[in-house]
Order: sequence, then structure tokens, then C-alpha cells
Amino acid sequence: MNDLDFVIALHRTETHALGFIPKPTIRDRFIAPGNYVLIRDRHGHRRGYLIHAPPRPGLPCRIHQACVEADYRLRGFAAAAVATIARRATVADATELLLHCATDLPAIAFWQSIGFAFRTWNVGGRTRQRVLAELFLPLQTAAIPARAFATW
Repeated sequence: MNDLDFVIALHRTETHALGFIPKPTIRDRFIAPGNYVLIRDRHGHRRGYLIHAPPRPGLPCRIHQACVEADYRLRGFAAAAVATIARRATVADATELLLHCATDLPAIAFWQSIGFAFRTWNVGGRTRQRVLAELFLPLQTAAIPARAFATW
């Protein structure tokens, strides 16, 4: 299975938590240009992914989607992937990491535990009409706390 097929398969198992992104968009905007990070276990097996916008100088770098297999959550994998994106964005001179997360998901606690702060909220999604929190992490302070690797 290639990276695109893995992302699509995991996306399908977690549709209750993720916004819909069409396969061609995932392929063309994220996988092909390398705007993603795979989360791998200690054996090298893919266990999750983060997809992000290309980092640009003076602009936020948006994390569009993050997903980890249920059995591999709370082990530090996602925090390490976020740290990778933070390094990419810092090298590109981006201002911050930015994302939206539904407030009814446990993931909101993860983002806050690694230093993301609340900026605003809005209602998103045509079907679910969930409340989405906009969270950000300024890159000049983007040192993901060491404790995050132990708890998440």
C-alpha cells in the first residue's frame, strides 16, 4: 500500500472525526508535493498521518488533518509529527501553526497539551454543523513540551 492509499484508508475509518477531503486533493496538494508526515510505530509501520499546507514566509502553516489509529494514540507519535511540521514551518519562516478542531473531539485536549492556544471558534461543515475551535501555535515558541511525548 502506498502513502496515498494508507491516508485514504485511515481517513475512511475515522470519518466521524475528520472533515472530508477528496482523494485527488489529498494526492495533488499534500502527498505529491510532500506536505505530509506519516506517523510510524517503532517497527516502521504506518499508524497515522498529518497533512499540512506548504509553509510560506510570513504566513501561518495550516495543519489540514491529523489522524492516528486508535490503538496508537496517547504514545507520543502525533506530538513528534507536529514537531516535524513545526521544524519545516520554522525553516520556511512561517509565523505559526494553525488548525481547526471540533470541540467535541478528545483531540482538542491533545492540541492544547502540546501548546496550541484557542483563537476563535466557528460552526463548520455542511452536514454536521460542529463547533470548530481555531487553535494556533506561534513558531517562535514552538518547542513541543517534552511531557507531551510521554502522555500523547
